[in-house]
Amino acid sequence: MTAPDQTIFPSRPPCSKVRVPGKVILSGEHAVVYGTPALACAIQKYAFAKVVSIDIEGVHLIVPAFGIDQHFSHGQLTQLAHQTQSRHQKFLQDSALLCLVIESPAQFFAAALGASGLAVLLADQPGIAIELTMDLVAGGGMGSSAALVAAMLAAAFKHIGKPLTAAQLILKTTHSEHWQHGRSSGLDPYVCIMGGLQRYQLGTAERQALKPLSACFLVSTGKPDSSTGECVEAVRQHNFSAHLWSQFSQVQEQLLHCMVTDTEGGSLPSNLTTMVSAIAANHKLLQHIGVVPKTVSNFIAEVESKGGAAKICGAGSIDGDHAGLVFVAGVELGHMQKLCLNYAYEMQEMLPDLEGVVYFD
Repeated sequence: MTAPDQTIFPSRPPCSKVRVPGKVILSGEHAVVYGTPALACAIQKYAFAKVVSIDIEGVHLIVPAFGIDQHFSHGQLTQLAHQTQSRHQKFLQDSALLCLVIESPAQFFAAALGASGLAVLLADQPGIAIELTMDLVAGGGMGSSAALVAAMLAAAFKHIGKPLTAAQLILKTTHSEHWQHGRSSGLDPYVCIMGGLQRYQLGTAERQALKPLSACFLVSTGKPDSSTGECVEAVRQHNFSAHLWSQFSQVQEQLLHCMVTDTEGGSLPSNLTTMVSAIAANHKLLQHIGVVPKTVSNFIAEVESKGGAAKICGAGSIDGDHAGLVFVAGVELGHMQKLCLNYAYEMQEMLPDLEGVVYFD
């Protein structure tokens, strides 16, 4: 397969590459859907997109993590976008289940491309091949779907000479997140694209000056048996009071105070006890709404017995034994390693990403 004539399309680089970080929600998961502020941070785990020109019209999509190696015409991209949007609309009208909105990972990514308007821009240009890879855990609370779609769209639009602004990229990525989660708060796309520690509420955010974290870890308990959308919908059906969500907000403010620097540039007094207390309170609220599996609750209880605290970082799960990522603070490394070994969990140091989307020449 030969490359297109660069004298005809001189603006096209031979290859466009983009990196987008994943994210963790440190406080306010579920509550953010109801307008309560959430505290979330981009992390040094990434989705990567690589785009090259090909001499066949349309888009060839390669996503090894999902076994995708498929070609889509312009018409197919647009049609899949319309079909997926129609199914999502039926879900919003309570006439279809959320699990029926997306038929397959390949169709999800293709529909996201179709809904972005890329197919129209490619109509008079050569086709492109997009390869998506990641070191994120799919379905583990890291925002992998948002990071992958954001990387895909950012690289594709840049490659055809129509780079997106951050605001445009957030908007287009959030559109497909609604298909995944039913009613997305928009937090995942925003934090993954902008990077850093963000206080997010109702589509807007304030970047926070994060001070260095110590004795903070991310523990992978395994992919949840319930999707984010299923968990969000199950919580919605409980119709919890506004008072409960205000309790999430209070915990978020307490945790935020422990993690940021002051306006003069100096660090606030380190108060690990306060931080541990806030995380423990957040965990109890998540248990109350029913999204922390028993096995994960047992693990968190052992963390608390060592003087620390822990909580799930995403939607959790309403079924099974796994809940994706768990944020842990206040426990020595040696104790954490032993605990994780006992539960066959993987752990890593909590390393924030402060850059967000990065384009490579």
